[in-house]
Amino acid sequence: MRSEIGRRTTAEEREDEKRRMAASKDDEVEEEYDMDNVRDHGRIGKRRRSIFTLLPWDVELDSTHRGFNRDTVIDGIKGLYIHPQNRWYRAWEKFILLWAVYSSFFTPMEFGFFRGLPNNFYLLDIFSQTAFFIDVVLQFFVSYRDSQTHKLVLNRDLIALRYLKSHFIFDLLACMPWDNIYTASGRKEEVRYLLLIRLVRARKVLDFFSKLEKDIRVKYLFSRVLKLIAVELYCTHTAACVFYYLATTLPANEEEYTWIGSLKLGDYSYSNFRHIDLWTRYITSLYLQLLLWQQSVMVIFMR
Repeated sequence: MRSEIGRRTTAEEREDEKRRMAASKDDEVEEEYDMDNVRDHGRIGKRRRSIFTLLPWDVELDSTHRGFNRDTVIDGIKGLYIHPQNRWYRAWEKFILLWAVYSSFFTPMEFGFFRGLPNNFYLLDIFSQTAFFIDVVLQFFVSYRDSQTHKLVLNRDLIALRYLKSHFIFDLLACMPWDNIYTASGRKEEVRYLLLIRLVRARKVLDFFSKLEKDIRVKYLFSRVLKLIAVELYCTHTAACVFYYLATTLPANEEEYTWIGSLKLGDYSYSNFRHIDLWTRYITSLYLQLLLWQQSVMVIFMR
């Protein structure tokens, strides 16, 4: 009888030990993963809140939202993260999307038409690169959903590791002042090719169209047509810039042998095309590129 009671006691102790081990594992998992809190970030409540209360709410410093004090700030900084649906971060995404559109279109133009950035674009370029550098820093704090568990990952180490393995290197290289590096290197043409790294920012535009296609509030056909028009304009614009760049690879004394240097439209000659107005050169290159596209399409359909 006593041996049977002893065996039962031992079995109960083993079960309790298993439960404690399982509970400790759950606690470890909770530190890395957390379910998304079901709350509306846009609704703060009927009563007005002070700016010190809104700060931890919007930046997700404290999950309890009991106020802004020293203890909550210290506890929140340990697990600092940014919710992807946070209204301030979503506003930042729209802001950086506009700069991504600008950078995606201006980079081919800067590569093809400029040998060194003009002074009137210099401050704009500094502001643009600063905005993208801030976005690189923010990516180390933006939480994401795990592809297997579909839970929101709040661990800052996992967030940073994921970004380091994905787009960090290209995003950081795109923020480099390549115009200054090109000038400091003695205007070596090979350095100018590194400017094209900034085209990786077109990824943000593609992500926008991908989300637009999945948005049930927008008709799928409309989003596809809009994306098609944007891609066609971008490809034509990039091709026109590269087309002009090929003409500038020859020295100035051989300009008449290039496609644009030998061009004549009535009495107007492009013999010294480097001294012609920028927009005249761009529109001419864009127009001839459209003609080439049209002829290529006609040849394909005539076969």
